[in-house]
Amino acid sequence: MIIRTMKATFGTLAGDELKLDRGLNIIYAPNESGKSTWCAFLRAMLYGVDTAERARGGKLPDKTKYAPWSGAPMEGDITLEHEGKAITLRRTTPNEKAPMRDFTAVYTGTNEPVPGVTAATVGQTLTGVSAPVYARTAFIGQGSVTVTGTPELERRIASMVTAGEETTSFTEAEGQLRAWQRKRQNVSRGEIPAIDQKISAIEQKLETVAQSGQKQALLQRELEENEQEIARLTAGMNEARQRQRREALAQMGQEKASLQHVEDELASARREAAQKRTALERTRFGVTDPDDVAETLERDAETARENLRASKRTGKPFFWIAALLLAALCAVLGYLVNPMLYYAAVACALAAVGFAVWQLVQNRRAAEAHQAFLAILQQYEAKSINDMFRLADEHRAAYRACRTAMETERELSARAEDAREHQAETHERLLRHLDFERGDSEAATYFRQKQALERVTERLRAQQSELAGAVRAIGDPMALLSELETLRTRRDELQDQYDAIALAIDALKEADGEIQTRFSPELAAKAADYMDYLTQGRYDGVALTRDFAASAKRADDLLPRSASYLSAGAADLLYLSVRLAMCAMTLTGDDPCPIILDDTLVNFDDGRAKRAMELFYEISRERQVILFTCHKRDYPDAVVDANII
Repeated sequence: MIIRTMKATFGTLAGDELKLDRGLNIIYAPNESGKSTWCAFLRAMLYGVDTAERARGGKLPDKTKYAPWSGAPMEGDITLEHEGKAITLRRTTPNEKAPMRDFTAVYTGTNEPVPGVTAATVGQTLTGVSAPVYARTAFIGQGSVTVTGTPELERRIASMVTAGEETTSFTEAEGQLRAWQRKRQNVSRGEIPAIDQKISAIEQKLETVAQSGQKQALLQRELEENEQEIARLTAGMNEARQRQRREALAQMGQEKASLQHVEDELASARREAAQKRTALERTRFGVTDPDDVAETLERDAETARENLRASKRTGKPFFWIAALLLAALCAVLGYLVNPMLYYAAVACALAAVGFAVWQLVQNRRAAEAHQAFLAILQQYEAKSINDMFRLADEHRAAYRACRTAMETERELSARAEDAREHQAETHERLLRHLDFERGDSEAATYFRQKQALERVTERLRAQQSELAGAVRAIGDPMALLSELETLRTRRDELQDQYDAIALAIDALKEADGEIQTRFSPELAAKAADYMDYLTQGRYDGVALTRDFAASAKRADDLLPRSASYLSAGAADLLYLSVRLAMCAMTLTGDDPCPIILDDTLVNFDDGRAKRAMELFYEISRERQVILFTCHKRDYPDAVVDANII
């Protein structure tokens, strides 16, 4: 296969075109000018863009990394020669989620499709290998000289030393056998662990059934004991309730009788007090305090006495009669004896008049005092002062009797109130005593014990029902035993198969070891030839493991050195030699695919770079070689017939 032209809108490439030729093509350009982008474009044209790839470890997928910077859709075409015919490949992007998905392959200059070439098969058809094999052999990208194995690459190498069949590989065969082993023994998905789990589950179910039977028997015994205890508590509770009711009724009757007696006495005392008060109110002094009455009475009695005494102070007539007689005598004598006695008669007459007037005044005052005295007696409705004091004594006696009756009423009223309170307290206490659920009586204690035991019994019944339901859900024990026996038989069969597969893997390893002794030396010898040429005899031996880990042996060393002990340049030389050897041995044919090299010589010194260019030139005589480089030294004048771009 010869690539002639490539035109791409891909990453930094915006409709750029690259023309190539047969043999050795050297594309020189500085870093970040699109060399690796051209390599990625070629791989995308042959094998497509993986739309399922995701960013990992900071590495962007191609669909993101090479999205055109211009914003245009990702697309491109390649013109190439294959088996003597010119073919044009074209990929376009129908939408941004499907970059370069639309594909056409036609014979150049026509619209005639190339038979058998599709978007999925174009790379395999033109190069002869899949994308993983091409990436590990002829496509030597920047910084990826190291080789890793794939089953397809292993088949191609193995075919060189067998009958030429490429249908099997040790890795695939071993992988298939181990897949069969995992199918039987894998911890998470193997049949044997799955059956073991089923066996364990059934054994657990049978154990659960047995344990459930034992638990149900224990629960049944406990239920029967609880029911007997509940019956005993119920009988005790009923008896205690009846007894407490009788006691309560008796106490309530006593309290009622006691209260009734006090209330009867209180009623009698109230009647007595009412009578005494009525009697007091009917006295002359009413409800007035006797001391106040006595004080007033003393004043009024003293006033009465004074009035009585005053009433007795009346004027005596002998004074004015005597004066009148004397006046008459003086008048007679004046007439008879001496006229001067007329004056004495007048004086005596005047004295008689004066005495008469005085007597009249005294009599009037005595009458007034007597009226005042009588008024006081009338006020008290008494006939004498002693009668007044008798009335006061009677009032005091009535007052004292009323007060005594009222004191008795108050005492009995207080007793009645106390009796009522005591009755209320007794009623409240008896009500609490008759609270057969929340109280502290014997019946309430029985009730709470019975209620607690009933709750326990309900829980036991619920547990019994749950156990019965769980046993029913588990299934018939006989069916479980039958299934268990079947599973054990199947497990023995799978274990026998697993052991047989293990023997097959051991036999396969022995056969693979035989093949390894045949193809590995041949591939290592070819790589050693390239290594010897590139290092001018400094390294003359190469050793490879199954996973293509390479070691190089210097001419003066007894043992080869792993690539990890070599310099970067020597390691790149080693793996370049291995890749070229793999290309020479596996990618053969009349129309071999091109070798693509992206800055492969970046770690080489000038001498080894020159030898590598000479080797590439020799290889380009048989297949197209495309080298992208940023060093002018990689196209020295000594190289002839090279297409330098």
